[in-house]
Amino acid sequence: FSRGNITEKIRFGQLVQPNEVILDMYAGIGYYTLPALIHGNALHVFACEWNPNALFALRHNIQDNCIEEDRVTILEGDCRTTVSGALDKARRVQAQSLSSDNGKDVYQDTLLLRGVDRISLGLLPSSEGGWETAIRSLRRDVGGWLHIHGNVPQSERNQWIQWVCIRLFEIACNEEEEEEEESEEEEEE
Repeated sequence: FSRGNITEKIRFGQLVQPNEVILDMYAGIGYYTLPALIHGNALHVFACEWNPNALFALRHNIQDNCIEEDRVTILEGDCRTTVSGALDKARRVQAQSLSSDNGKDVYQDTLLLRGVDRISLGLLPSSEGGWETAIRSLRRDVGGWLHIHGNVPQSERNQWIQWVCIRLFEIACNEEEEEEEESEEEEEE
């Protein structure tokens, strides 16, 4: 367990609103997943992690904190592919029909298809590799919040913030263009 950055972990839990759907792209042992569920009363958290030891500890911490299984989905592996894979699966399930014998899977798929309200990108020194996946995962109707972590010298903070905003805008514009192209292709079929 690391007590480092404890104020940010507490703050994240306080920012999460009841009934929000959260994506924790770099869950580790639950640094942001647990505060979102316990203090923020998140409806559901999709927690991504690829380290087997961290996954073991994450599962233990979820169980140890008496968090109901249907409030957390652990996506094992690289978040850039597991989230995309989960989205693709959710789209297939929706296309086939939302009636299924496994209500939990349908419920999770429906939440993920709707998009998430808030995303923790708590990877240091930089989470930039996950920004495209994060933007793709946000709600389409109202957007959402990205909590981006990075190691930046204090003297460069304002420049970094400006760069992040420009970069996210570029990613969002590219994502919108790709969606429009996919929509046009579907209409042609």
